[in-house]
Amino acid sequence: MPLIELSTLLPALILFSFTASITPGPNNILLTYSGSKFGIKKTLPHIVGIRAGMTIIHIMMLMGLGHLVLAIPPLHFTFKLLASGYIVYLAYKIAFKHTKSSQKQQQAQPLSFIQGALFQLINPKSIATLLSLTTALTLPGDYYWHSAILGVVVFNIVAFGSGLSWIYFGKVLNNKLQNPAHMQRFNYAMASLLLACLPLIHLSSQ
Repeated sequence: MPLIELSTLLPALILFSFTASITPGPNNILLTYSGSKFGIKKTLPHIVGIRAGMTIIHIMMLMGLGHLVLAIPPLHFTFKLLASGYIVYLAYKIAFKHTKSSQKQQQAQPLSFIQGALFQLINPKSIATLLSLTTALTLPGDYYWHSAILGVVVFNIVAFGSGLSWIYFGKVLNNKLQNPAHMQRFNYAMASLLLACLPLIHLSSQ
């Protein structure tokens, strides 16, 4: 019976999804920063974009892209290089943001739905997480697509909740960051955490 088989897989899916989505990584660091600067409502397009981008990649991997990535190491390495360059760029923008300029503050915008979605294409943590979901956490044979669809649904529900918690954390921090000097130190900290993801990116899937 599919329901029995799927019920045995569900706890592992929930635990893996929570662990993978709640731990620090480029997405969560950017969500925290966005929550502190723009609030929860304005950051929603960003988090929805993350979920949309990861869901598209997830489905593509279930249809065979994951095996292609595993079979062609240079392709995965290219993703890592692109991600590294973009993360360095984002870290620079965050670290050297002018906190005292009200005009620049008004012009600043959170990442959009499209930007959040496209970033997943070169985010190795997303790729590694989805590879695990599509290989280790699916059932073989006739139950493959049942377990695959369950994985897509569970991961999105759990990861969306985790992302919201990081946005809320940033929003709470904003109350303590009204002083420009404190805000600048926070920007430096967020930029440093983003750069700290680089070694993890290049160690992932090794």
